[in-house]
Amino acid sequence: NNESVNMTCICGDITQGGRPAQFAIYRDIVADKSPNTPVYTTTGNHDCPSSSDILDTDWEPYTGNPKTFEIIKTVNGKELIFLFLGMSRYSLGEGGVPYLNDDIDWLEEKLETYRNKRVFVITHLFFPEKAGNFKKIYPNTNWLGGAQLTRLLSLNERYLNSIWL
Repeated sequence: NNESVNMTCICGDITQGGRPAQFAIYRDIVADKSPNTPVYTTTGNHDCPSSSDILDTDWEPYTGNPKTFEIIKTVNGKELIFLFLGMSRYSLGEGGVPYLNDDIDWLEEKLETYRNKRVFVITHLFFPEKAGNFKKIYPNTNWLGGAQLTRLLSLNERYLNSIWL
């Protein structure tokens, strides 16, 4: 109530275990604490079930948005693009496939569309070689790897107008 905030973005892990009761707690907290400011979130690994894919129908009723989506905001006369890339499964490491290939295709199309605008990519998993691993607290199997890492790194390097969070 005391700040001028246009919106809040969350990079996932709004729950510990991806259960509907946990999503409901999140929904109720946002309704209570941020009634006038939109809160946008995408899925993290803890929001995904361990035995199946998370679906928008599991997610959207509690968050108000799909797991992969875009928001366009005008701030001080400048158009800013926010692209949210959500994880679909708890699948990490070299053989992991946490994202749907269709969602990565969507991201690539959007980055190309907005190549001349400021774009913020909001996602949960970081680039191990770019974000660092302070004191090696994360094991190699605990982050994005393999073909999806290679593809997303390529997008990050190709679209220099984008800031990845």
